[in-house]
Amino acid sequence: MISEPSSPLVVCGVIGDSTTMIVNKSLTGPFKNRYDLVTMPIVGGIALSEAVNKVTQLQTGLQTIISKQLGTVQFTIPTLAALAIPTTLISIFYLLEPVGGQLITKRPSYTTALSAGAARVALAQLNWHNSSPAVMQAKRFLLTGAFPTDEQHIAGYTIHEQQQFISTDV
Repeated sequence: MISEPSSPLVVCGVIGDSTTMIVNKSLTGPFKNRYDLVTMPIVGGIALSEAVNKVTQLQTGLQTIISKQLGTVQFTIPTLAALAIPTTLISIFYLLEPVGGQLITKRPSYTTALSAGAARVALAQLNWHNSSPAVMQAKRFLLTGAFPTDEQHIAGYTIHEQQQFISTDV
């Protein structure tokens, strides 16, 4: 099982195109009740490329290869202090290409999964209210091809008590 991040340094996998993106329906952690990217804290003994492909298969069911590393972004989210979670997250983004597997669309019954499954969601439906900052960074890249790496200070972030997922997937 993949645990909650204790390190502020994570790898993120981006799977999508100019119209849709694969996202997880997060149930726990700082982005609970929002869409989030495939994410894994960086731990010693495993290569970053191996980590992002492994976590992608676990969280989405898809086997992937890395198309390219997009960049690293530092997110500062003061609201996370209320959850005793680091307020600074450093995310290394990879653009991934699916090469096999089947999308896990529901929470696996055999595990205490961190998400309610993965979904292919139209980029137009992903917004700051229902998505994590990492999803919004990935959306910007998929729409424009630009990947700014400036630090992002997100002062108005809200932790939702109710799920913000869209009921229909693409």
